[in-house]
Amino acid sequence: MTVDLLWAAVILLLGVKLAATLVLLPRSPEARLASSRGRLLWGATKITPLLAVPCLIAIAWIERDRAGMLVYPLLMVFVLVAVPLIAWRRFGRAG
Repeated sequence: MTVDLLWAAVILLLGVKLAATLVLLPRSPEARLASSRGRLLWGATKITPLLAVPCLIAIAWIERDRAGMLVYPLLMVFVLVAVPLIAWRRFGRAG
């Protein structure tokens, strides 16, 4: 039951990221942050991985998945480094 809910959360979060990305892609980089809706969508593309990866780690821990326990923490480190770099780069250019 818990694992199913965690998987549903991961799928929902990554679906939100995909939808927000598809909406933002056709826009120019300056137009992405011009409206409050654009800022919300851009923020969704950055926050959702930060929420989804801990769910994946919890799933691997509950299922005692050794490969997942190795790969998902590494993915979390990548996300924790990449997301702030992208945000700083974007706001450095937009500000």
